[in-house]
Amino acid sequence: MKLFMRQVSLLTARVRQHQHDAVPYDSVILCTELLVAALLGGRPALPFDGNRWLLTATAEGLNLLATLWTGPWEQRTPILICGIALRSREAPGLWNRLHDSTLPLQTNPGQPPRTPWIADRLEPAAMAHPHTLPWMEDFSRALAWAWFELTRHSREQHAPRGD
Repeated sequence: MKLFMRQVSLLTARVRQHQHDAVPYDSVILCTELLVAALLGGRPALPFDGNRWLLTATAEGLNLLATLWTGPWEQRTPILICGIALRSREAPGLWNRLHDSTLPLQTNPGQPPRTPWIADRLEPAAMAHPHTLPWMEDFSRALAWAWFELTRHSREQHAPRGD
């Protein structure tokens, strides 16, 4: 069975579907390390471009809310907010939080996509760093699959069981 996620841009309403095996394994491993550090309260730097991109993340059930910042931390500005929802009953709350913005979002806050999904919200500061735009979508995909792998045990424990 092929595993896939929907990836939604909140600014454009573009939806793409991608499969787990389309994301390079080493990217998922790197994002797993960054994500674990962020979930433990750290602000890990992405290991390229002079370590200027910092990650923070919070988990709520099987939802993840991650923010990519331009640093240094004392002068940080968010450039990407990424929500990842793996279970349908928790998804609407995250979808609504992502829509709590003054940006002109093109998606409907009352209609989240079917799970599993990734929702990307580029922040205005991203436009000051146009060289980041090509890799941010790939980064959020790798982060989503890292989250998927980190939560595998929890999802399996709560999955309906057949008799």
